[in-house]
Amino acid sequence: MASNDDDEPWFGLLGAFCHHIVSLSWLDVRIGRDGASGDADTYDPKVFSVSAFVISVRNVWFLVTAGHILRDLDRRLRAGRRIVNSRLIDGFSSGKSFPAIPFTLGDTPQWYVYDDGLDYALIPLRLSFVLQLMAGGVSALGENAWTNVPDSPDAYFLLGFPTQGAEIAVTSDGGKGNVNVSLGTPLLPIQPVNDPPDALKRGAERFYASVPIKTGNAGGKTITLTDIDGMSGGPIFAIQRADNHRFQYRVVAVQSGWTERSRVLAACPIQPLVDAIAKCIDAHGDDLAKHEIETDSLRHGA
Repeated sequence: MASNDDDEPWFGLLGAFCHHIVSLSWLDVRIGRDGASGDADTYDPKVFSVSAFVISVRNVWFLVTAGHILRDLDRRLRAGRRIVNSRLIDGFSSGKSFPAIPFTLGDTPQWYVYDDGLDYALIPLRLSFVLQLMAGGVSALGENAWTNVPDSPDAYFLLGFPTQGAEIAVTSDGGKGNVNVSLGTPLLPIQPVNDPPDALKRGAERFYASVPIKTGNAGGKTITLTDIDGMSGGPIFAIQRADNHRFQYRVVAVQSGWTERSRVLAACPIQPLVDAIAKCIDAHGDDLAKHEIETDSLRHGA
């Protein structure tokens, strides 16, 4: 999010970060007793466009987001909702409009955990999705993106798609639903804190940071970002100046939650997740439908 002169050295990094982020978007509707979705007044269409990013572990691409997002989706489906339209939205690095990628959310193998501070979700991406994402300018964060993190980075940034910057329109078609989504992608500086509010403390290790109120450009419009709702599942990057003209960045955490009153966020470190993925692939291959990530390895290290 471009805002004031103090942030000016970092503005060029937004384009680099945007090569790694994707929005997972879906439309779900209420199912009637007969299994039909009903008419436009009764099927109650709801659209979600959540923050996510792409990593590569052992040459396998994964979509990463927050575990509570897929947990909440599961609850909606068990309560009688049905996904009628799901897709991946990319192309944020180019500033160009690319067609959304149809995505079979719900039928695609997925894994998540949401337990005592662990808040991770993974969806392995088939080659067809990888190729379409690459065509839209997406590149996966690989091993060099989370190793050798500097002890004292020059800056930290949260990236994602805040609800405040989103414009969503739904046109009904007998329960099928057509969705137009416009998303803003701010560059939000955050500052680590060592003494988070008690409301955020959990059993698992987490990353905590203060969140400023920033005014700037997101998605081609100026907004004052007072609420980071919608940014759960987005990556947190640590930035280090290499010289006067170059910067190095590392992904350090997955955004999980925050308290608006204190303006402090809590995020889950990325290293335990990628270590657990590598351990699972080495032992069982990349089929998460048959072999889930071991939660204990996330809590205690792989």
